[in-house]
Amino acid sequence: MERIIFSAVARAIVVGVSGLLYSVPAAMAWAEETTGAVQGEMILSRADHEWMSQQIEEPCILPNPKVPGRLIMFYSAVSSKDRVVAAVGKAWAGTSNPFQWHQDEANPIFGPGKEGWDARTIRLDAVLYIPEEDAYYIYYSGTAGTCQDRIGLAICPAGADGYSGVAADAIKRYGDAPVLAPEPAAPFHEEMASQAGVLREWNEAEKRWDWYMYYSYRGKDGVLPGIRLATSRDGKTWTRHFNPDDPRGMGQIFQSTPNAYYEWHQAFKVGSTYVLCIEVGIDHGVRWRPVLAVSTDPVKGWTQLDVDTVLQTKWRGLYDDRTLYHVATPALYLIEGKWRLFVQACGRPSNDNYIDGAWEMWAIGCDRQIKTRPGCADLYIP
Repeated sequence: MERIIFSAVARAIVVGVSGLLYSVPAAMAWAEETTGAVQGEMILSRADHEWMSQQIEEPCILPNPKVPGRLIMFYSAVSSKDRVVAAVGKAWAGTSNPFQWHQDEANPIFGPGKEGWDARTIRLDAVLYIPEEDAYYIYYSGTAGTCQDRIGLAICPAGADGYSGVAADAIKRYGDAPVLAPEPAAPFHEEMASQAGVLREWNEAEKRWDWYMYYSYRGKDGVLPGIRLATSRDGKTWTRHFNPDDPRGMGQIFQSTPNAYYEWHQAFKVGSTYVLCIEVGIDHGVRWRPVLAVSTDPVKGWTQLDVDTVLQTKWRGLYDDRTLYHVATPALYLIEGKWRLFVQACGRPSNDNYIDGAWEMWAIGCDRQIKTRPGCADLYIP
């Protein structure tokens, strides 16, 4: 979202069982027990630690590759003392209750570099587990200025238990340059590239992995006007694509809503349907909400669903202006057969400036099945 700082993507997950501890009784907000009511709960609170006292965002959740029934979450947060700088932490939960999370005592585990292109501030974009390397690929946006304008990669061995070894001294940046920088030349005319939603899948015909990066940008077309695509064979060297079928000549993968901001987003696949779950700030950020786009091809043919499809005011029995006025950094995960939407959210700021919102992290139950478009899978939303 177009805040002072902030963004990510993880794959949809189907996982097993396990235990849990972390809870915030004072922060719980369950929907009333009525038919069709939406279950929701604050899962990470700004009050927990100073380093996350302004906002908590970008829930990148994966099944722990070493411990069945466990989840690992990577997430960003911002301190109220310095709202430009973000850092990354980790937490774990049991799949039997993804509404309760244990934060790690060593948080934060990753932050801006001491020098170089990401020396000032970062935000989390996406995390993938790469089995053949037994490592997590951590994509993030960073800058030496005040607004993240390039996309980088850090790699961390998963370690013996998939969790405890994910630490500050184990996370290493890949190279000394971003893996995707803005392209100022035609036809891209980019000044900034950020918020990498990353997906990879096996290409059986070519016997290789194909990687897809869906990224936000700024430039000649405006501020965060839509989403473009880059591809890779190894997740490290990327080639951007300009979609010639965009009727406005912006090269975006689908025709975005005018005057809206397109930022952090998650990419995953349901059956043969590719899905993007995106934070969109309609009317230059008047109301941030989750928005969905679907396709049967990772490169072309994308369609954005109606921007009000997942609008939070429709979350019966849960929505409240004081807690969920703005909803951003949305990610959908299938956990033990049930879809959950993880988001950051804030109440309506007194000055109506979302940048000044107090953003907490929530988990929302998704029990409403919706049609998307002909030929694409149904999805579940709150």
